[in-house]
Amino acid sequence: MSEFPVRRRLLLSCGCCALTALATDAAATGSGAPEDWRASLLRDKRELWLLRDGEELRTTYWTAKAGFNRDEYLNLCWFLRDKHAGRVFAMDRNLLDLLCGVQAWLGRNGHAMPIQINSAYRTMATNRTIEGAARNSQHILGRAADIVVPGVSPVKLAGMASLFGRGGTGFYVGREFVHVDTGAERIWIDQKRRAS
Repeated sequence: MSEFPVRRRLLLSCGCCALTALATDAAATGSGAPEDWRASLLRDKRELWLLRDGEELRTTYWTAKAGFNRDEYLNLCWFLRDKHAGRVFAMDRNLLDLLCGVQAWLGRNGHAMPIQINSAYRTMATNRTIEGAARNSQHILGRAADIVVPGVSPVKLAGMASLFGRGGTGFYVGREFVHVDTGAERIWIDQKRRAS
């Protein structure tokens, strides 16, 4: 079974029927294939607007004309660093594209807002201090972020992230953030109050 129907079941189980319909409409406006609307969000330029602990970063890290901008990538790595340990890590570019795609899609649908980063890269030592964090967390590989978008419910945010099909999406009932990563494709809904 393909992952797209599985991801649709997540959306339905989370109560995101309207979001599924919007994503289906987005696919229909392109050439009809589900991948087309996702690729179109990243085609011309890739930019991010991020907030974290009072810091703000607006950056364009890739354009179709100039390609990848190393300096802006380094700025993103700094912004997504392990603040507790004071360590910077080479963040996965696919994670940046995932965040960019979600933000671009939300912007096109009336939610032009920054993504708030609660956590991104973590050293192993920092990860051990996070209650409920997986020992083999994608955070320690620079492949994960816990995010919030003001004005967008965690349910809708998890549904949108899961539609991109670029890794894991974790929704935590009663929590205000969504975990996204570029590891193995998986989806989970956690009823317990714990970190990702």
